[in-house]
Amino acid sequence: MKKAFFFIILLLSFSLSSCDPIFFRITIDGGFEKSFNFECGKADVSCGTLADKELAAGFRLKLDSPILIVPEELKITHNNIPLEPSIRFEERFRSFPIREQRIIDNDGALIISVKSNHQNRFRVGDTVTINIDNFIVCKEKPLEIGDINMIFVNRK
Repeated sequence: MKKAFFFIILLLSFSLSSCDPIFFRITIDGGFEKSFNFECGKADVSCGTLADKELAAGFRLKLDSPILIVPEELKITHNNIPLEPSIRFEERFRSFPIREQRIIDNDGALIISVKSNHQNRFRVGDTVTINIDNFIVCKEKPLEIGDINMIFVNRK
């Protein structure tokens, strides 16, 4: 009887511990946030994860002039393996996906999310690189920011 009780308790503890999601802290080019100014405004970049499966990078935009978003120019890699991004824009009272070129003329958040595949989950030490060169166009000139490196540093 004691062995059965111990076995049930052991099973229960394993099942509860496996439900605990994994969250990572992520550095963005060496810090936990990044900002850049450009001719049409300012972008504050932050990042978060959902377990070891999904990463979301948020670009909070404060615009002085409209910008053009060109989704096919966005390049994202995880340890040099290309990932397929999902892009949406969130304003005060609405949110919409961006699947084709679109003009943005209001302040809001540009959310870029990617999912890891089953063979290549996010782990401590991994790097996700986002290249937004030519992804954002300001006054008919593409931004050339270069790579933004997001490194998984440890669990929260």
